[in-house]
Amino acid sequence: MALPNKEKYEQKKIDNLLQYLRLYHDKGQPIDYEILVDGFKAVRRTSDPDMFTMFENFVTADTRSIEVLLFTGSSNNNEKRIFYFGEAQKEGLSGVDVKNIVDEEVQRKLREKEYEVLKDENKKLQQHITDLESEVDELEKQNARLEMKQSPLNSFLGDVGSSLVESFVKRNPKLMAAFPGGEALAGLLQSSNEEPASEQTPESEVSFKPKASATPSLNEEEQAAIQFVNQLKSQFSKEEFEQVLHILQTLADDKSKIDLILNHVNIKQQV
Repeated sequence: MALPNKEKYEQKKIDNLLQYLRLYHDKGQPIDYEILVDGFKAVRRTSDPDMFTMFENFVTADTRSIEVLLFTGSSNNNEKRIFYFGEAQKEGLSGVDVKNIVDEEVQRKLREKEYEVLKDENKKLQQHITDLESEVDELEKQNARLEMKQSPLNSFLGDVGSSLVESFVKRNPKLMAAFPGGEALAGLLQSSNEEPASEQTPESEVSFKPKASATPSLNEEEQAAIQFVNQLKSQFSKEEFEQVLHILQTLADDKSKIDLILNHVNIKQQV
């Protein structure tokens, strides 16, 4: 906002302003103006040049100044011309729109404060997102460990069947060596249950589900284990295979019967 133009009152200067307003009014480009006498609006905002001299009705011997505001278009932006009577007024805040200056400064401070608050909230949200991502990563690791602990035979034999076979294989590694892929299956079942105690996590505490479900690629031991199970299942009907599983569980519970069965079916045990 430009500072007001202050000068001593002279009738010629007032007449020049009126002539200026009439000229633009006649050209079809009227200019809004307003005249204050000692702060009193003697002529309210108008573009009619004929109303200009109305301010003279309010000028007295005690009048200190006359202010003429020339507005820019339809906005409130204006150029202020101050004509004072008597001695020159001291420089200071006289004639300056102090209220507007204060309001502008207050608004600027409010905008700065709002920006700082938003920046602080954004920082907290970013930290919250980072914490959530870390939590998701940890849950995914826990879920992966639980999946690794599950028997690789579950998808082929079901929970009950896999439990029987797994128990038998772990208790009788030498007997498994007599079957193709048996040693690999024993090693696979052993490694799937080896986990440091410090990393064990109760299954009930894990409620997170992986983002995407995908079948992990099989290594050589896992492929050999699958081959062993398939070969074993292919030799029997469903009912026979269930009986074989019960036999295996019986041998696992009572190892003294292993030699009896080997001798009975004339199978030479490999040592």
